[in-house]
Amino acid sequence: MSFVSAYDTDGVRVLTLDRPETLNALTLEGMRELGERVEAAAADPAVRALVLTGAGKAFSAGGDAQFLLGIPAMTDAELRTVVYGTFQRPVRAIRAMPKPVVAAVNGPAVGAGCELAVASDFRLASEHARFGEVWIRLGCVPALGGMYLLPRIVGLTRATEMILTGELVDAAEAHRIGLVTRVVAAAELLDAAVALARALARGRAKALAAAKAAINRGLASDFWSELDATVADQLG
Repeated sequence: MSFVSAYDTDGVRVLTLDRPETLNALTLEGMRELGERVEAAAADPAVRALVLTGAGKAFSAGGDAQFLLGIPAMTDAELRTVVYGTFQRPVRAIRAMPKPVVAAVNGPAVGAGCELAVASDFRLASEHARFGEVWIRLGCVPALGGMYLLPRIVGLTRATEMILTGELVDAAEAHRIGLVTRVVAAAELLDAAVALARALARGRAKALAAAKAAINRGLASDFWSELDATVADQLG
């Protein structure tokens, strides 16, 4: 059974986490499939932008309960190569993707679900959205990039509060702190996300890819190196 459903519209691929009966809880198989789907979209020249959303009431409730219960019995090697390798795959694919990625957060985005949203280039949220880096409640830390990305999006103090308390942030607060670009009525969310993706898709693919690469590179670079690198981008 497929975990991710997909369709294309005007150069935009829409990927939907499609286990609404579990609030789109994430399994190893589901994250493996999502990683493959994002990688396929990145490689498809007909796809100019990507939208990621969830079916039903949630964006994603995070790790599947049955999967989480099995973690204590796993060896360190299994955790490193299977769990984190597989769970990080879609996040790595989103960050490496040379095309814009828009998360349409229709409901709760918790744990690994929050990390998927945070990894995206843009986040639009319905009024029902909630964001939670709840890893601390499970005795661990965000492992899919949130420790790096969240402080750069909302600032160090607010990110520290979210990560250390595991509190949920509602859509209005997420907008206030810059975690989401816009809050949209639930019935209009997907259309708004697709419209944004279409607008982005009209840009020159090479320029979009170079801009995304420069932004990502700049997160870990210094000003002077970035000046040199952007000149190389223009010449390349």
